[in-house]
Amino acid sequence: MCGIAGVWRKRNAIDANDLSDVASMMQALVHRGPDDHDQWNDSRLALGHRRLTIIDPSRAAREPMLTASGQGVLVYNGEVYNYRSLRETLQAQGVVFRTVCDAEVVLEALHRWGPEKAVPLFDGMFSLAYFDGRNGALWLARDRLGIKPMSVAETAERIVFASEDKAIIACNGFPRDIDRREMTLRLAWQSRDSSYSLFDRIERLPPAGLWKINDGGIEKRRFWHVLDVLDTRRITGDASSDADHMATLEALLVDSVGLHCIADASVATACSSGVDSGLITALAKRFRPKMHGYVVDPQLGRSEAEEAERTGRHAGVPLRRVPVDRDRFFELWPRVIWHLESDGWHASHVGLLALAQQCRADGVKVLLTGEGADELFGGYALQAASMKIWRAWSWPRRLWHSKRSLDRRFEQQRHAPYKLSAGSGSARDRSMILRALSPDLNFLQTEIFDRLQPVTPLGDRAFLGSCFYDLYSHLQDLLHRHDRLSMAASVELRVPFLENRLIDFAIHLPRRQKYRDRTGKWLLRKVAQKHIPRQNVQAHKIGFEMSSQFTAGTETLLRGGLLRDAMKWPAANVEDMVQLARRDNPSRLRLVGMELFLRLNAGGDTMGRLTEALHAAARDRG
Repeated sequence: MCGIAGVWRKRNAIDANDLSDVASMMQALVHRGPDDHDQWNDSRLALGHRRLTIIDPSRAAREPMLTASGQGVLVYNGEVYNYRSLRETLQAQGVVFRTVCDAEVVLEALHRWGPEKAVPLFDGMFSLAYFDGRNGALWLARDRLGIKPMSVAETAERIVFASEDKAIIACNGFPRDIDRREMTLRLAWQSRDSSYSLFDRIERLPPAGLWKINDGGIEKRRFWHVLDVLDTRRITGDASSDADHMATLEALLVDSVGLHCIADASVATACSSGVDSGLITALAKRFRPKMHGYVVDPQLGRSEAEEAERTGRHAGVPLRRVPVDRDRFFELWPRVIWHLESDGWHASHVGLLALAQQCRADGVKVLLTGEGADELFGGYALQAASMKIWRAWSWPRRLWHSKRSLDRRFEQQRHAPYKLSAGSGSARDRSMILRALSPDLNFLQTEIFDRLQPVTPLGDRAFLGSCFYDLYSHLQDLLHRHDRLSMAASVELRVPFLENRLIDFAIHLPRRQKYRDRTGKWLLRKVAQKHIPRQNVQAHKIGFEMSSQFTAGTETLLRGGLLRDAMKWPAANVEDMVQLARRDNPSRLRLVGMELFLRLNAGGDTMGRLTEALHAAARDRG
């Protein structure tokens, strides 16, 4: 797990300014890799790497890493968990390895097989830059669901890339301009964090992005997408018994957790009161007998620490509570915004950073979590709610409508097929939103629904489609949060549910294995019953809840703030926005979070001064 940076010259040779920019980018990414760093350059390309040592801490494993011939060069962020099996294949083909790290396996696979063949074989989380000196091509790649990040900026003379936006902004002369349209999209609750930057002129490599850069420019492609790999025949033709599915899922989970426990460093788990992280915690105990876990313990509102500790006791994994009071919240909130490079739309972000910092203080470098299970196995209430809007086509309700009226209604509804589809109220509303907001995300809803055409009834089709859409919307925000806030404390956060074979298994499950008897994640819960307490298996989803009391009063920062001018609110309506934020906590988090973002990145404020401003606002609310 590391930070990477690079500069590609389109025409002229790399010069001292380019090398200085790479050094500045590496300094901006020191939190991602405090253990080691190095640089490499040739006539057209300069690369930098910050290292967090997880696998093979020897200096032989440092990057940038070169092949023995010097014709292949790699900087790499992440982990490819199947590196041992890939290594055996490469050794059988005559490759001689100098290290025992996964980075060298990734480099040799890219160099021997080519990126188009090698990258889809990588099972893990990664972003990388690989230079092939034999043909002068630079390749940028990101894992299939975008667990690890990559930011890119193109100018007339250069292409600059790095693990985070802040590194690119650290380049000499690069403008720190805010993209106001992007800011508007965040405030409109579009899921943008993972694939889009709030800074003008910076774009982010999309999930499964595989870009080739040479004298001809940038050739942008993707190597994986759920639309490309989905085989509806596997869903409609599924005849496996519940017992068979349970056995398969458990075996895949055990194998994935075992792979995710590979590390030459301490491993712990983030364990909430829920099914997902609790199951990961219980299974990880097999591979890390002395492992402990962490649970956030908010000092305001409800805490799930006691319920999480029930799982810990059952699994034999001691949990360490991470308390978060209001003072700690205000201390960390600006830091969260700085590392997210976004507005930080959920109060739980502060809890995650506090947890990661405690891990690092305890000497833990690797943290396992349960992210991805809700999207893959149908755990969100809104996914189930998507079934209800298709009731008119179910038996016997369809008898109450003519075929003509149902066909007309179907053609309208397929463009907004899920409970949270944009503009689901009317065709006019939908057209307005598609024109103005995120067409790439909002048109994808219909593409997925149409791709599932063989699945019946329509409610099942909508449920599965909603799950798949969440992989590219809600999950992207969560993965962005997990990467940025864990790496802010130099901790590698791993997500065992997002393993290649588990993804393939989950996307081809029929609805009855995901939602049954009014219960989401039905199959996953059946497996979890063998490993964690029944009370935790049956409990309603909490969702890492943190009380609105933490942010109460901070809405007064909107008076006279930068967001008012950026959004061009009429002066007469500023107080209306303040009152909206006062009565509605999600709006308060979005609006105040965006105000903090602007003050940090456009107003020159420090995190310390913003903490003081938050305290003052909370004291003087009114």
